[in-house]
Amino acid sequence: MKRSLSMRVLSIQSVALALTLSMSPGIELARAANGAGGTPGQSLDMVTVLRAASPSPALGDHANVMARLVGSWDVEYTDFRKDGTTLHRTGRLLFGWVVDGRVMQDVWIVDPWGSHAEREVYTDLFYFDPKAATWRAASVDPYEASVATFTGRVIGDDRLSLESQDLVPNETRRWSYNDIRADSLVFRDEASIDGGKTWRLSGEYRMKRRAE
Repeated sequence: MKRSLSMRVLSIQSVALALTLSMSPGIELARAANGAGGTPGQSLDMVTVLRAASPSPALGDHANVMARLVGSWDVEYTDFRKDGTTLHRTGRLLFGWVVDGRVMQDVWIVDPWGSHAEREVYTDLFYFDPKAATWRAASVDPYEASVATFTGRVIGDDRLSLESQDLVPNETRRWSYNDIRADSLVFRDEASIDGGKTWRLSGEYRMKRRAE
């Protein structure tokens, strides 16, 4: 998974906030947490307060492409290692609006694999910066207690591209959601060491929308 890389720690407060929000994309995820030992009433109350049925009107057309991501997706993870080997895993991705529809949140789930007996869970928060007319994101790795920040933009009506220098020293990472369709999309994780002139594909995750 992309978060297996070391991230730069930005602030303990940011991590705490994002981990709190990570409960919010849907009732389904909260129920899964309850099964792992959470308190049902408290978890569902948090989801009810944070989740939003639709984007805020303040986002206008800027929410159009993001709204197409909302829902639950089955994921086929393929990571391309620098030693030439390939790692295949499975999992899920959930997208939903939170904070009165002003923030989009995703939750990545990687199923247990190999010697990893437990699943991995990560989350990203997306918000629109009207002054810069761009989407920004914060990616939370609870295992490293770290946060990476991204700046991105919507391209056309089927692509979101985000870049960050927080993941690996002297390296730019590009995360992009491509070919966004009603029932499928492709996520790519790419790396550049020459300021974006050339890119190496580190991971490609193919997704199919899960039936409601």
